[in-house]
Amino acid sequence: MMNPIQVLLNTKFRNKLIFMCIAAIVPTVLAGVFLLWNLADTIRTNAENEIISSADSLKIRLKDSIVTVSNISERAVNNSDINALLHNSFSTSDEYYNFYMQTTAASDIIDAYPQIDEIKYYIDKSGFVGHDNFYEVTDELRNTYWYQEAEAYSQPKWQLILDKNTEEYSLCLVTPLKNTSGMFMGAAVVSVSPYVYDSLCDELPNTYRIIFSVGKGVVFFSNEEEFPVGTLISEMDEISAYGISDSKIISGNSRLGKLGHTVVSYFDYENTGNPFHVCIISPASLFNDTTSEVVLTYIWYVALCILLSVLLAYLFSSVFSRRIQFLKNQMHNVAAGNFELTEEIKGTDEIFDLYEDLKKMVDSMQTLINDAYKAKIQSESFKLNQVEAEFKALASQINPHFLYNTLETIRMKAYVNNDKETADLVKKLGKFMRRCLEVKDGMVTLESELEFTKSYLELQSARFGDRVSYNIYCEVDRQYKILPLIIQPIVENAFVHGIEGEKANGKISIKVFYKGENVLIEVQDNGSGISSDRLRELLAKLEKNDTSSGKSIGLTNVNKRIKMYHGEQYGMSVETVLGQGTTIRVTIPREVDENVMKRLPEKYMEISSKINKE
Repeated sequence: MMNPIQVLLNTKFRNKLIFMCIAAIVPTVLAGVFLLWNLADTIRTNAENEIISSADSLKIRLKDSIVTVSNISERAVNNSDINALLHNSFSTSDEYYNFYMQTTAASDIIDAYPQIDEIKYYIDKSGFVGHDNFYEVTDELRNTYWYQEAEAYSQPKWQLILDKNTEEYSLCLVTPLKNTSGMFMGAAVVSVSPYVYDSLCDELPNTYRIIFSVGKGVVFFSNEEEFPVGTLISEMDEISAYGISDSKIISGNSRLGKLGHTVVSYFDYENTGNPFHVCIISPASLFNDTTSEVVLTYIWYVALCILLSVLLAYLFSSVFSRRIQFLKNQMHNVAAGNFELTEEIKGTDEIFDLYEDLKKMVDSMQTLINDAYKAKIQSESFKLNQVEAEFKALASQINPHFLYNTLETIRMKAYVNNDKETADLVKKLGKFMRRCLEVKDGMVTLESELEFTKSYLELQSARFGDRVSYNIYCEVDRQYKILPLIIQPIVENAFVHGIEGEKANGKISIKVFYKGENVLIEVQDNGSGISSDRLRELLAKLEKNDTSSGKSIGLTNVNKRIKMYHGEQYGMSVETVLGQGTTIRVTIPREVDENVMKRLPEKYMEISSKINKE
């Protein structure tokens, strides 16, 4: 499959010009799509903000109306006539009728406030005689939910009550009636006039659908067919349960949200004990129609821009390509060996400058040809030197193999002579040296590094005998990747500077374990320790990564490699007590990127080669 870049390079210059002009249009189109998307989002956001603002305004006006009705209801309950009815004992019907002839509390309120449709007093009193707005409490009434709640809670509460005579619902404020001793004597029911809801919605657009509900979501006003008056909308109760009264958009997955862009807000008036919900629904088609109109206009605009751009690109490329074709023909003549350029190109643009440069190039062509021959000779000489260097590198590989073969021969002779101890030591030495010489710049497993260190410890144990003992503890996954030659130089340092001078009971302990997000490697010996002067010198070299000269080059190289590979926050630390021993601790990350090794600077190669030679 051909590379797209190569296809572009193989295309005629005229077609390239057309392609570049079209390619220049693409970002403009993409930018336009992005702006169109933002515009549509802005339109949607503005429309949603308008609905939210309308919901907030409608909520405030509904709240004002509820407050007004609540205040009127308080006047209808707390007056001298009602107190006289509750507290006085009327024994005959004439006494009740005389009372009704004198009281005008309910009728005066209904006449004075158009917000009130009706006021009813339900009296639960022995021998009570009802008249006009006063009704005796029957057993049927006692079984109604709103009357039971009035008796149970003894607080004013908004209820949606169905009138069995008219089969219509009314929003009512039910207030319990009590005598001076606190005994429940019935309830006062103040019905809100429907014109209140209609007047609240007059200022809103006709396209909006309005729903008012109370309590747990019982609808008391609605111009949405799917949710008529008396319907229970459970989503309303869920919204008020969050305790957030601000207007907000309802999700499209809900019943309300599927009707369009829906905003719900609520408030809880302190004297009612019931939350009131305000829901405004705007059909989704209003948003889609506006957005579609903007999109269609933009599409026509973009199509016109593309057409004009292609036409201009075609005209421009036709004129420009003729000049390019002339320059091309002249260069072909030069390439064919015809250095006679007799024709002249018209104009003073860049193509004219190229043609002038071509003429100058022809004048110096012979000199360039001679230089090219010289460069070719030098290149062939360089290749020859490179082959020679590769041959020498191949020859240098003979020495390690010769060393392995020689050690194996010595081991077999010792084994034949029943000197198994010597044979085993030679085998371990060969294994150890092979690992030293075969160390690459890549990562190795922790298991491989520990085996290599163990081989070194076994060789030293053979040398020191019972004077030295060691143990290796590892709780880290043996396949964990680690830099090569990290542990062995530290162990060797423990032998040379800590254990070698002791006469007996030398101990070296190696521990590899997890600590948080890191892996810790501890090499501890019970040797002679490090003096304070020597310790300061060592820590200074570790801090500066100084591998130029002096002692502890192995430790410094290990520390430097760790910091180069893993970062400055990792590396080596030293703890020592003079005469008691030294602990060297290496901290490396728990998660290792194996590919980082390939991106290390060339200095790492130099450091690795130094370590291999030690």
